[in-house]
Amino acid sequence: VTIKKGKTFKLKATLTPKNSTDKVTYKSSKSKVTSVSKKGVITAKKKGTTTITVKTSSGKTAKCKVTVK
Repeated sequence: VTIKKGKTFKLKATLTPKNSTDKVTYKSSKSKVTSVSKKGVITAKKKGTTTITVKTSSGKTAKCKVTVK
């Protein structure tokens, strides 16, 4: 995903099966470039690239590359 500096973008994690009780956490690999809230809202802070990692309480992960322009 590409975001302009100062803007936000909402990631949506979809768990399967739908009745999963896993909790989801989000983490930015470069907190100076982006921050990410507990609800998956990315805030673009500075030009660059970063990776947002989404992790479930059962240990599964997904990653999203973010470019801030």
